[in-house]
Amino acid sequence: MTVLRPACPVAYRYRPEDLAGPPAFTCTTLYVAGGLYGNPYALDYPGYVPDTVVADSNAVVARLRAATAAAEDYPWLAGLPRYLTVAVGEHRVGIVHGDPENLAGWRLALEAIEPQQPHIRDRTGFAGTPTTTGQVLDWFRCADVNVLCCTHTGLPYAQDYQDPVGRYLVANNGCAGLPSFAGRHHGVLTRLSVLPDVPGDSLYGLTTAGLRFDALPVRYDHARWITHFLSDWPPGSPARRSYHHRIERGTWLTPDHAARGTVTCPGAQETDLDRRRGC
Repeated sequence: MTVLRPACPVAYRYRPEDLAGPPAFTCTTLYVAGGLYGNPYALDYPGYVPDTVVADSNAVVARLRAATAAAEDYPWLAGLPRYLTVAVGEHRVGIVHGDPENLAGWRLALEAIEPQQPHIRDRTGFAGTPTTTGQVLDWFRCADVNVLCCTHTGLPYAQDYQDPVGRYLVANNGCAGLPSFAGRHHGVLTRLSVLPDVPGDSLYGLTTAGLRFDALPVRYDHARWITHFLSDWPPGSPARRSYHHRIERGTWLTPDHAARGTVTCPGAQETDLDRRRGC
């Protein structure tokens, strides 16, 4: 028997060309911190995720809807943009939740992006169609941006792309509100700046055409977060099943696996032991 999962609303769909308009604002330094896990959209999962996880996420969404904003706030929430284009200096940056075609899209997920890495594919259970370099470059051209920032898909990474007409960057911060790497209790945010200095706590980064990118740790009080989480989600609850292990122990990912293309970890050349442990 074939079981059909609910499809995302048509309103989630848009085109990369929709990002090609004038920037909403211009700044010198931009921080993108998606995936705080008060956002119910981040709990939708792609087809290769087990049905048990989908069921748990749906139950979490139902509880969040009952516990969040008052009715008078709904118009404000509904009016928030599905995507945004901003300028960091002279560099155009597209910000999306999922991918350039879908608010809840997974085509910019670490496990989906080519070149495929077998250990990442196997760890995530990815069984979809890989997102090719040609597809990503086409999105950049259609959106008329130099950088695409996204989140939603849980695992952080950054990857640059070379093209005869320029160099482009995808920066996926994974999530800011959950541990992102093995043995670490912090999330990740994206920093873009026209200032050349490398932040001292940079996990991995890149300078391209006068724009500096860095993935930075989002540190929080781990003990308080665990206490708060466990008080809200008792044993057997959907969020406890889906997120408790990650909150306690982090993921299996290391920063050197998240730095792709010519993106580098600041400490990647220190020692062989450092490289084995991750940056």
